[in-house]
Amino acid sequence: MTETLCGQVLYGINTIYTVHTDTGDIQCRIKGKVLRSDERSYNPIAAGDFVEIARDLHSESQGMIVAVRERRTRLIRWNKKGRARQVLAANADLAVCVSSTQSPPFRPRFIDRVLAAAEAGGMTAAIVMNKADLGIGRDTEGRLADFRRIGYPVLVCSARTGDGIATLQGALLGKTVVFVGQSGVGKSSILNSLEPGLGLRTGEISAKHDRGNHTTNFSLLVRMPDGTSIIDTPGIREMELADILPEELAYSFREFFPFAQRCAVPVCPHENEPGCAVRAAVERGELHYDRYESYLRILFELRESRRSVHG
Repeated sequence: MTETLCGQVLYGINTIYTVHTDTGDIQCRIKGKVLRSDERSYNPIAAGDFVEIARDLHSESQGMIVAVRERRTRLIRWNKKGRARQVLAANADLAVCVSSTQSPPFRPRFIDRVLAAAEAGGMTAAIVMNKADLGIGRDTEGRLADFRRIGYPVLVCSARTGDGIATLQGALLGKTVVFVGQSGVGKSSILNSLEPGLGLRTGEISAKHDRGNHTTNFSLLVRMPDGTSIIDTPGIREMELADILPEELAYSFREFFPFAQRCAVPVCPHENEPGCAVRAAVERGELHYDRYESYLRILFELRESRRSVHG
C-alpha cells in the first residue's frame, strides 16, 4: 500500500514542488489532471498550501501530490502575462506589504491594492517601510499616518543599518507571513536581516528607471528557527486584483464601512450617487482623497475585467 503523507508546499518550479513533511522535504509532481480543473488558474498549487502526498515506493525523497486541502487564506492577483489568477501565497496569517521610502519611490496606491487583496483573502495586513535611512518625506508620512488611522500597523526599518529589524521580528513571531512588494524594495534583504545566513539573492536598483531588478522568480516559504514562517514572493510591478466583484470592493476598504451604512442608495458604489455618505466623507476630509481615488481606479479595472470576460 502506498504511504500517504500531509505536508506544506515550500515552493514550486515548473511542475515540481518541494513539500515539507514531518519526515523531511519531498520532491513532488502533480498526479493526473485533477488539480488543473480551473483553466483560469496560473498555478494550481502555491507556497503555503497543505497537500496530501503519495510517497514513491522506490524513493523516500519523491512523491505525487494527490490532493490540496482547502485554503484558510489566500493572496491572489491577476497575472496579465499568464492571463489567469495567480495565487502568491496560501494559508498565511499576515500579509506584509513591503515598501521603500525612495529608490524605488513610495507608491501608496500599490499598497492599497495589496491591503485590499489581503482583506478579500481573509488575512490581516501590515505595512513595512524599508530604507528608513534614506529619510521619509512629508507626503509619505501623511499617507502612512492615514494607514495607521484606519488600523493597519506600519513598521519602519532599514535592512542596511539594522534599525527596526528586532521590532519587526517580534511582530512576526510565530506567524505565517507573506511578504509582497515591488522589485527593489528590499524584501529579501529584510529576510536576510531577520535570519543571518539565509543567503537570499538581493538585486540592484536600475538607475534609468529607479526600480528593482527581479531576483526571486517564485514564491518561497522559509521556516525560521523561532517558529515564524515567511513566504517571500517575486517582486511585482503591478498588483491587479482578482476574485473580487466590483460591488464587493468597498468591503476591502475598511474605513468606508462606518459611512457606507448611511448611504441613501442600497449597495452604493460610492461614485456620484445622491446621498453617498462615503463621497461626502471624502469631501469633508474624513477619508483620504488619494485612497478614495485608488478605490475608484480599482473599481474601474474590475468592471473592465468583467466586461472582457462576459462580453
